[in-house]
Amino acid sequence: MPIQCPNCRMDFNAEDIAHTLKNGHFQCPVCDAKIPSPSASDRQNDPASFFRRSAPALIVLGIAAACLIFYFFSASLKTAPTTSPVPPAAAIPAPLPASAPTGAPPDIPALPEKTQSAQTAPTPQPLDKMKIVELIAAMYHVTHSYTMDGGFVCLDMAIDVWNQLKTRGIDAKIMGGILTENIATWNYRQLAMDSNHAWVIVTISPTEKVAVETTAGIVIKPGMKDYPAYFKGIAFDSPAEIKRFELIRKAAYGNCRATNQMIKDWNENVAGKPMRPEDAIARKSQLEQRKADCENAFNALKEFESKAIFY
Repeated sequence: MPIQCPNCRMDFNAEDIAHTLKNGHFQCPVCDAKIPSPSASDRQNDPASFFRRSAPALIVLGIAAACLIFYFFSASLKTAPTTSPVPPAAAIPAPLPASAPTGAPPDIPALPEKTQSAQTAPTPQPLDKMKIVELIAAMYHVTHSYTMDGGFVCLDMAIDVWNQLKTRGIDAKIMGGILTENIATWNYRQLAMDSNHAWVIVTISPTEKVAVETTAGIVIKPGMKDYPAYFKGIAFDSPAEIKRFELIRKAAYGNCRATNQMIKDWNENVAGKPMRPEDAIARKSQLEQRKADCENAFNALKEFESKAIFY
């Protein structure tokens, strides 16, 4: 059963945030507010528990009511006339209203018309950019799963989150790179061919940027351990750019892998071995063509070289 944070109104499954349970309350992973545990709420609403807590008060109220009834009954016996004339209409008290005026509790008089209209509800303040980014990252992580088997990988997740941010007017880029290596000494060819991850870079203000690790729903802020690594790689302005980059890179992988296999075969089975000249020339020509294909495929990737960030 979903439960809702009373502060930021985000819905969660109890099992997803069970690890935050403490003293009968969960802790909201978005705003850190306390969320009452449904089991604690059930115990408070239990009818048997209610009667156990309320029994002393009910007994006291019952005794007081009995005393009042006895008092008024005794007084009426002493003062009642021998006959029961019908009292004049003016002596009959007006009936009490069935309920208090709309908008006020029974024991508080309603405010005059002008005073009521002057009171207005406070205008809710819009969330700042950082809070919006945190909410999007957390909610996306709760509702999506990274899976290699289904083909829903980091690039798909980065594109989804980028789209949500841009829809809300927040400037963002999709970053491709590798977080497990220091790429400061790499060249563009190595970065383009060895990149294995994608995430989102968000501009909060002209002087502040954060990264969104979409596979974990985490916002990487200045001062955090891996913050610098998230700002190195290839920065793409749109999903169309990074999809084109991936398409060209796959072609380069295919051609260059085939080239390496042909070079290995040449060294093991052709070089230094007796062979008819025409066969050697044909094999050599095929190898040179495959090398050219590999280089041409990589040269197409240079379209994105200006977007590379190494430091």
